[in-house]
Amino acid sequence: MNLFGYKTNCLVNVHNESISITLPDENQKVLQNYLRRVLKKYGQHTENDALEVLISKAIQVENHLGTHMSEPKVKLPYEVLPEIKEKLIEAATIQGLSATQLLIRIIETQCESILSEGEGIEHGI
Repeated sequence: MNLFGYKTNCLVNVHNESISITLPDENQKVLQNYLRRVLKKYGQHTENDALEVLISKAIQVENHLGTHMSEPKVKLPYEVLPEIKEKLIEAATIQGLSATQLLIRIIETQCESILSEGEGIEHGI
């Protein structure tokens, strides 16, 4: 599902005339990081905002824009082997993203995974 210009996997629940969206915790953290980056581009202060506040701000910005927000374009400061770059571009195209955006999402997902594992180790899990 496309949420504020960010494509994510989620569970859509329909009950009677009500719809709800459920995102796994990992996807919520990635969406929160995405919204913090993107909302800054649109002049919003987001540093300590909870996901609920970020979503409210994103709705306001998109209503004002009349379209989805877009992630700031960033040129990464390093080179990638040509064969890796081709795979990255192909995967990004399938996802409807730029190669840089996909790389940022992969890094965010891996960082969240590592941090979650680290918290489990600290708590003896």
